[in-house]
Formats: sequence, structure tokens, C-alpha cells
Amino acid sequence: MRIIGHTSLPFQLQQIKTIMVFTLSKLTGRAGSRFGWALVKDEAVYQQILKYTDENCFGVSRDVQLRALKLLKVVLEGEGREIFGFAHKTMSDRWEKLSEALSSSKCFSIQDLAPQYCSFFQRVRGPSPAYAWFKCEREEDKDCHRVLGDAGIIGRRGTLFGAGSRYVRLSLIKIKILTCCYFE
Repeated sequence: MRIIGHTSLPFQLQQIKTIMVFTLSKLTGRAGSRFGWALVKDEAVYQQILKYTDENCFGVSRDVQLRALKLLKVVLEGEGREIFGFAHKTMSDRWEKLSEALSSSKCFSIQDLAPQYCSFFQRVRGPSPAYAWFKCEREEDKDCHRVLGDAGIIGRRGTLFGAGSRYVRLSLIKIKILTCCYFE
């Protein structure tokens, strides 16, 4: 298994189950850092990724390297697991708030996510996604992106991901926008 230093991989490579991709920037709330890595089991896949990053990346700035080193030192304090517990709690709280806000809505819905076994924590845990698939349920709301945009909620069109125009992908990383909203 080899470690590489970039996470902007072609979609085909993202679908291979022998790759684990991590991003320190999202885990620690430092999105501007753009620092991530991947663990790759297959040597041939590693070579493809290495070729892709060599052709498409300009390296990591010294500033980002120093910031990443400091963040890694903080993450590894104690047993090094605390940051993962914090990240799961933060994201699961956001998911629960959004789910609760939409639970009685006849206009909007989000996908159902069941608890799953987490091999890192070695127990079943509730959902903690970074993104939610938001659906406009009313017949007249054919362009959900526009409906949410009119309400000041920013998301990405479902059509960009192969879903219909009734869907919008919302980032739960920016959930504070949604916690103040009331959904019918």
C-alpha cells in the first residue's frame, strides 16, 4: 500500500473499492488548505493515480504543508481518534437537524440513510454524511435548484450528478444556512 498526496482523482478511480481517500482540510474545518491523501492497495492503480497527479497537479505550497503538519500534530494528540469522534458528532448532529426539519414536510425530502457498521469505531453508527440529496416533492417545483435559490439556499443541481432537476445536492458542511429555515 502506498500513500499519495492528492485527492482530485478521476471519477473512474474514485469508484475502485481498494482506495481510501482522506482530506485533512474538511476533517479539521480548514477547507482552504486543500490537503489530502489516499491509501491504495493495488500497485497498478497507484501508478495510474501517480501519473494523473503528475500531469494535473502543481504541487502543494509550503504554507499548506506547514498548516497540514500543524493540523496533523493536533489531530494526533491523545490517541489521535478524538478528531474523528468530533467530526462524526458534528456531521451527525447536522444530519439530524436537517432530517428533523424536513420530517413533516410535504414539499421537501432527503434520502433515507440507515445506521451502518463503522470499521474505524467498530460499532454501528448513525449517518453523518457531508452531503444531502434534497428533493422538491411538489409537482409545480420541477426545478428544485431554483426553488431553493429563491429561498437563499445554495446547492448543486442534481442534473450535474445524473439525478433529475427535482434534486439538489446540499453541503452539510455549510448547514448553518439551513438550521434557521422552516420547511413546510
